Amino acid sequence: MLGYTSCLVDGGAYRRATCPQSGLRQDLSLGLVTKARLVHRSGLGQTCPQDWSKSRTCPDKNLNNGVIKNVALKKKVQTSSWYANTRSWGNYICCATEYANDGNATTFSHTYTQNSPYWWVDLGRVYDIKRIEVINRSDWYGDRLRNVDITVGPTLKEMSLCTHYKGPGQTGEHLFFNCNQQMRGRYVKVTIKGRGTLQLSEVMVFAPEISG
Repeated sequence: MLGYTSCLVDGGAYRRATCPQSGLRQDLSLGLVTKARLVHRSGLGQTCPQDWSKSRTCPDKNLNNGVIKNVALKKKVQTSSWYANTRSWGNYICCATEYANDGNATTFSHTYTQNSPYWWVDLGRVYDIKRIEVINRSDWYGDRLRNVDITVGPTLKEMSLCTHYKGPGQTGEHLFFNCNQQMRGRYVKVTIKGRGTLQLSEVMVFAPEISG
């Protein structure tokens, strides 16, 4: 699948609800990096890309033309609970923990309803985190994504707040988050504050590529 990423993001949280391009949800930034730029930036308003390209590089003005990529793709993950311990539920490809970073936006992870449900990914090494993107469950119950803390840290015991998302989310929504400050970390964690159900189609963490 080709990737989609927004290169010229400079702060805040972004929401893309109904972009006019057909089939856009299937062409998300799931491992590859695509040249694009954001248009219609207005806080939590609709955000749609233009200037599509099949390039694997993103000329981010803040990275000295370095390459950023989704460093969370298929990395080690863990969640507070795994709903029904199943990998499919009726017609849905649900609810395994690794579905939230498998590169397929039609699958999703799913916890039980519980206090402070969470999902985290181990990136394998410390990265300079530039942006985090979250794709909400694509079929229904999108409003379950609310009151969310996204934290980053070198260890799970040393996590700092990247940003907070009040929500509620919308079904199939693609959310873009920049941390409130420059952050480095190996772990990225998504937590609902309070009681709720956490269901994530995809969590993408963008950082400069590190060789070696």
